[in-house]
Amino acid sequence: MNCESQTRLLNDTYSLLKKSVYTTMLTAMFCSNYVNAGTAIVLPGLHEDGYDLQNNTISSADVIDWEITNADIVFGAYENVAYNSRVRTLGYMNNQILDFNPQWREDAIRNTAELNGVDYEDFFLHFSEDTVLAEVDSYYGEDSILNRKPLIVGYTASADHSGFWLYQDPNWDADVFKDALNGGALYIYHSEQFDRLRFDFSQFAGAGHFTIEYPSQINSFGQVTQWQSFDINKDNTRSFTRNQNVIWEMPEDWIRATTSDGSGLTYGGGQFFANQFIRDGGRLYVVRVKWHSDNIATRPRLNNIRLEDSFKIVQPAGAPDTDYEGQSITQWRLIKGFDISADTNNDNYLSHKEFRKRKNKNATARFRWESRVIPFGKMWSQKSSWALTNVNHPDFANAIYSHYAVQWAEKGLNGAYNDDTNKLIGKNQFTVFSGGRVEELGLEAGSDEAEMLYSDQFSSLLSRFTDEIPDALIGLNVGTANLFGRNGQNELTDAGSVYLREHYLFPSTGFSGYAGLSKYWDNSVIAADGRNVIFQGTTRYGRVQYFGNTEENWKKDQYSNLAQFYLNNHEQLSYFHQWNNGYIYGSDNTTEDNFWKADIAKNIAYQPTQLLAVELGNPANSAPDNADLMPLMLSTSTPEPSDYTIVGNSASEQAIHPDLPGSAVYVKPTYTYFAYRSANNVIPGAPVEMVLAREFENGRVLYRTDFGGKNPDYFNAPTITIDLAVPMRTVDANGNIGAYVSQIEIGGYEGLFLLY
Repeated sequence: MNCESQTRLLNDTYSLLKKSVYTTMLTAMFCSNYVNAGTAIVLPGLHEDGYDLQNNTISSADVIDWEITNADIVFGAYENVAYNSRVRTLGYMNNQILDFNPQWREDAIRNTAELNGVDYEDFFLHFSEDTVLAEVDSYYGEDSILNRKPLIVGYTASADHSGFWLYQDPNWDADVFKDALNGGALYIYHSEQFDRLRFDFSQFAGAGHFTIEYPSQINSFGQVTQWQSFDINKDNTRSFTRNQNVIWEMPEDWIRATTSDGSGLTYGGGQFFANQFIRDGGRLYVVRVKWHSDNIATRPRLNNIRLEDSFKIVQPAGAPDTDYEGQSITQWRLIKGFDISADTNNDNYLSHKEFRKRKNKNATARFRWESRVIPFGKMWSQKSSWALTNVNHPDFANAIYSHYAVQWAEKGLNGAYNDDTNKLIGKNQFTVFSGGRVEELGLEAGSDEAEMLYSDQFSSLLSRFTDEIPDALIGLNVGTANLFGRNGQNELTDAGSVYLREHYLFPSTGFSGYAGLSKYWDNSVIAADGRNVIFQGTTRYGRVQYFGNTEENWKKDQYSNLAQFYLNNHEQLSYFHQWNNGYIYGSDNTTEDNFWKADIAKNIAYQPTQLLAVELGNPANSAPDNADLMPLMLSTSTPEPSDYTIVGNSASEQAIHPDLPGSAVYVKPTYTYFAYRSANNVIPGAPVEMVLAREFENGRVLYRTDFGGKNPDYFNAPTITIDLAVPMRTVDANGNIGAYVSQIEIGGYEGLFLLY
């Protein structure tokens, strides 16, 4: 397909999507499977055969069917389009980053940029000066391009051989030129252009010489049609007779290419080295190294090959040992700045002449990509290698919209959610020792000013999704802090339509602190605007963590979490998800380490189905006469008492404070009140311990906690007796409904349902 055809297809698909795919209004998105609560599944996958909680054998297909039947929304979609069509599904997006190790998202966005004559490098943030920043954990990104490792290194047995991939860690002792006389060669792939390689050999060359080639022409499918030799500037290896660098002059016609025709043939289809991305048309920068000798027996053997050390580990004098959170700093990294004013021909590379004439001598990057803003030590895995995007660039917005429009239509999705929205460019991601100025922001990474500006730009990007596709579900994974407080991101409260509060409800959630029930009212602001919240419960800081992985502890922890959910629930706008104590998701089976019983499908195991089936009815939207209503707290500054500023109560329809947007925000009341409070307060409005309660049409929900929460000793605190104005029936942790009682006993961090 040629460029013009690709562009037409992209535009047609996008227009169709905007007109007809999404037809459900956000204010009535879901019809819950349970009377009182919506439920969610987060990142399903890895389904396998196993058992349900009644020991019935179930297949992986049964597990999927159960999830779809027992969920109102799925955060993270299924592979099968038919499954996605049965439930509201959100795919995955991470708009604040693009990866050095490109996959189909990066490839599609880059292709769109090229089709429209846009510079892909403009889609990133860049340091304008050499910057030394902390790397808290060197594990993240260790096995990636960021540590000089090429994307792919492999060699071939002939000119049309698909190739042998050198996938193991060096040292290799690989005989990469043994078939040189038959057209065999060494191939190295990278996501960006580079001008040197470091060769290490297990056997040096005895005679002969090499050439290094690059793709200078491609066809309409991106496949190489012509190779050209680099002009070698320095051969410090002396024709592969020692370990050193080979450096070449940068050509003007080196282009991204694929070396495969997509057939997957071992011979005749081109090189792809068992890599699906290359095989199926993904484009990279590639070099081909050929060995030439009349006596092939004198050939060298390869031990390792590395890229230029673009992100050096440095040891700055006087550097601190910890970051602002008190985490130990493993090492420091240098990211070179790029003097964009010196790039007179706008090719994102400074030639020797341009480099010498640059005005900013404290910007030493030759390639612009070397100056990308990278959160070293703050990524996901050993292979992570991403940089922050320029979310304010209009062409980036257009490219990302076009990509997701096609993806959502193809996969039958209703939208997507953006992960890690509280990890942008602030001090929780960047500890800068020197430098740090970001070209596109004019501010220093890690500063509050940069975080505020970038957050606003990021929010605007997400808001445009809603403008472009009004009925799409735009999800955000936001942190635990109140979004309006000094640790929050109030600019995100109108950027999406579905908000995931990941690891939000603990079995020992406290009343206040960094987060807590008195600070959870930001969810009621989201609800007042007709938007949706997924409350995720976890066993962190619960009975399971502190006292053991038993059935009783699991059920009590689930009960506590669900009770807290009901204290914050707004009908048709709130959704509950229960997980274990980790951040690794999936639909595979439980083990003895993450549940009280092995071989149960996780989502079946974790969802408190019996408790969800208890018919509490809708919230009563009222509290008993003369009830002591729960205050709404906001962290405005430190220290106390400003960290616990009272801005309203649970019956308020507005929270009011000068720090809030417009000095006031609308709140959907919960009418949560104190069924019990201790005589002593920790701070004004916050007792040492309490029982919080909320009225429902058919009953009442209670949860007992203390001020700070997460105190293992409080689980064993003496029970509190509460008299009931009228007899009510208790519900146990299995969902069983008991006899009428006139008083109840409630223990530390215990949840309880009562029915009239």
